[in-house]
Amino acid sequence: MVTRRDVCLLGALAPWLTACGGGSNGSNVIDKPEIDREQVIRTTIAPDDWPMAAPASQGIADTAMQTFLVDAATIPQMRSLLVVRNAQLIGERYYADALSSDLRHVRSATKTVSSLLIGLAIRDGKISGVNATLASLLPKELAQLPNSVAGTITLEQILQMRTGQAWDDDAHIPSMFTEPNLASLALSLPISGLNPPAWNYNSASSHLPSPILAHAYGLSELEVATRNLFEPLGIKQVAWSHDATGNNHGSFGLQMRTRDFLKLAWLALDGGQWQGHSVVPASWIASSLTSSANLSAFGSLTKIGYGYLWWTGTLGGHAISLAWGFGGQLAILVPDLRIAIATAMQWNIPLAQGEDSTNKLLSVIARFLQTLK
Repeated sequence: MVTRRDVCLLGALAPWLTACGGGSNGSNVIDKPEIDREQVIRTTIAPDDWPMAAPASQGIADTAMQTFLVDAATIPQMRSLLVVRNAQLIGERYYADALSSDLRHVRSATKTVSSLLIGLAIRDGKISGVNATLASLLPKELAQLPNSVAGTITLEQILQMRTGQAWDDDAHIPSMFTEPNLASLALSLPISGLNPPAWNYNSASSHLPSPILAHAYGLSELEVATRNLFEPLGIKQVAWSHDATGNNHGSFGLQMRTRDFLKLAWLALDGGQWQGHSVVPASWIASSLTSSANLSAFGSLTKIGYGYLWWTGTLGGHAISLAWGFGGQLAILVPDLRIAIATAMQWNIPLAQGEDSTNKLLSVIARFLQTLK
């Protein structure tokens, strides 16, 4: 079973939250206790950024969509569920007082955004390619750590979770939320010695795209993302926490609307294009969605693999790729159906409960996909 590991530490990120875009400036958190605990940022962004259509117009029975949205309501942690087919928004529902304008944590799906940004940095000539080593990507940081053995780790190994570093996400992830310098932590990890390195989910090393991007552009990851990804997609506001050095948390710190999370899914499904314009190179999307791992099943999700900070698998009889954050923050691509799905769920819950609610959500999605062709 794949273990999803970015366990929350309630309130730890709030002091280091940064925001961009219009609406509220990141400070207008509503005072409903259940929403406040989830660190939701309420904005005034209008829900006018997706063309909308009836499910039947896109080949899906209205009753099938209604059943899907109602079934999701049986999961207490459910907050939002959106479905797009052929670039048309055909299903959208919010639960438990959630609103379309809410900026919600996507948890470890932040890693997938970092992957998209790395692809753009390679396109822009800011990074030579996936074979670049940490010695060339983060020379100043490594110079401050003379005992580090991380210099030979390649960018591709980071993206594939194959750094060879000794790391147990379950044991160490809580400390990451208060760690003042996550890059230093990641660069100081010992190497396990396996050759070739085994796949190992590592939220420390997957933070490193953030300082790598900052070094490459001379901007924070948030600034790079705003200019190169969010603005082209019409994403008006996000929030992104950072450590004490100012580097955004590359593994877990992003908050955005589910409508915008869905844009990332459709972008990847459509080969890096948005509304007919290339935003991310199609070759990078293809490489990112190519699995280099063979992992065990997680409930309804089988044939699980891992690309460049993207998960892959089979769900409801269809090959999928997905960005996956703890507790059910999912952005799912179903290429053969030309469907993308995005969800938000309560995340600040114990690990076992988060695993269970995600499993239930995947089952609901699988049943829906099984009805489609």
